[in-house]
Amino acid sequence: MAKKTTEKKNIVKTAEAHARFVRISPRKARLVTNLVKNMYALDALVQLRFVSKKASAVIADVIKSAISNGSNNFNLKKESLFIKTITVDGGPKLKRYMPRAQGRASELRKPVSHNNVLLEERAGKAKHSIAGLGFEKKVKEEKPTEAKTSKEELSEEANKPTTRNQVDKGEQDIKKSTVTQKRRLFNRKSGV
Repeated sequence: MAKKTTEKKNIVKTAEAHARFVRISPRKARLVTNLVKNMYALDALVQLRFVSKKASAVIADVIKSAISNGSNNFNLKKESLFIKTITVDGGPKLKRYMPRAQGRASELRKPVSHNNVLLEERAGKAKHSIAGLGFEKKVKEEKPTEAKTSKEELSEEANKPTTRNQVDKGEQDIKKSTVTQKRRLFNRKSGV
């Protein structure tokens, strides 16, 4: 009689998420998914922040959803989730018509895509942390109300910026820095 061998197999924990019927061409979405293949999920989210494509926001949402599914449903660590597969499949094309000359009508095909992400837990960790990626719990901090004296109120009003330009100056500096950090991707004539 042959003996049955009992081997303990390493069970790989995976988490997945899908976004179906997204109104973007699969070809355009695949440009973005090719950037984040074989990356840790948190690193991929940081990479997608600086991609100036419409599909980057959609792909980032699907990855965030898969991370949340893994951490909430299967108790996986967010830092160790790795993108095992990320695919963009074509969906049904929406058909619309454009009037043309001499009573004819030409068909317009508007493509739809199905985005799929499969994450697995790996031994390593992502380079980037969770901070600033939309996973923070938003807790309202209640400040105690205190009676202010008239001197304190006057000093606070004096410290406030007087013009809108002074208020928006910090926001404009942040926008300029993010714009300069963006790489010109996928443009035919940029040479990249």
